[in-house]
Amino acid sequence: MTKMPLTKLFHDLGLALVYNTAVGLFLTAVTPYDLPTNLVYAQCVGFAIYATVRASCRLLGLPRPGLVSAAIGIPLGGLVGFALATWVKGFTLAEVLATHPDVALITTATALIFGILAVWHFHDEARMLEAQAEARAERLQRVEQEALAARTQLALLQAQIEPHFLFNTLSNVVGLIETRPTVARTMLLDLTALLRTSLARTRRAEVTLAEEMDLLRAYLGIMAVRMGERLRWRIEADDAILALHLPPLLVQPLVENAIRHGLEPKPEGGDLVIRCVRKGDAAVVAVEDSGCGFVGTANGESVGLANVRERLRACYGSAASLTIESKASGGVTACLHLPWSTHAPVDRR
Repeated sequence: MTKMPLTKLFHDLGLALVYNTAVGLFLTAVTPYDLPTNLVYAQCVGFAIYATVRASCRLLGLPRPGLVSAAIGIPLGGLVGFALATWVKGFTLAEVLATHPDVALITTATALIFGILAVWHFHDEARMLEAQAEARAERLQRVEQEALAARTQLALLQAQIEPHFLFNTLSNVVGLIETRPTVARTMLLDLTALLRTSLARTRRAEVTLAEEMDLLRAYLGIMAVRMGERLRWRIEADDAILALHLPPLLVQPLVENAIRHGLEPKPEGGDLVIRCVRKGDAAVVAVEDSGCGFVGTANGESVGLANVRERLRACYGSAASLTIESKASGGVTACLHLPWSTHAPVDRR
């Protein structure tokens, strides 16, 4: 049986004091004895019953007061308490029984009634506290399971994005091997350096926006080799927003989507601009292209973008979003709306 916390002990003693006082008032109303005498007997008997009931629970290893502890504690505690009260009043048991034989009967009956009520109250309260503790444990277990499921899903989503990025970039290198081998060799060396850095970062739970932009510069540099003058790109970001923390590879699928579905199919290519701004307590990362728009792209919802939405929901809940809009002048703007934080986002389910 676990040790009772002090707060619980004081709470129980306070309740016992209330019960005992009620008994003393009851005895004053039904007996000819004065209130101070009745209070002495009520408090001594009541606290003795409480102590013996609790002691019997501990000795028997019971989690809460019940029939067994009541059967032991009430009569034993009543006897001990009556003897203690008699001693406090300066009498002996023989004197009290000889001069006031009704006192023992009244005290015994009252102790029995109020003792049963008190034991029932403490028993019911203990059951309620145990039920609350079990409910808290179940909630904690459920939260831990949901957090584990969220982390697992995030790992799967991220693992799906990494090969997607790798295979598309390698296909770009393969396309240059026969026509421009020197450029392909340079591009492959750049890709090796890029993967060494990016794979190390994607094993982390979070990166800064500055690290994400460095990764994109390397990626766009590789893509610019293949597309040549057809790809014109730039990154616009204030220094203040570069400290933003976010999950890794959250912006890269937007850039890849813009190139693959917007700029590459367009014969003359186009412009790609990444803008990062802070607006109050929010950060906005916009990827804007002047490509083909939504034609033949199923509203721009590629596997990469769907994964970005899932990762946003898992990490930020409803506090973050991804919007994709068609521009009147042609092309698409994809915007990440993130809560501003220089700490790592948490899983939310």
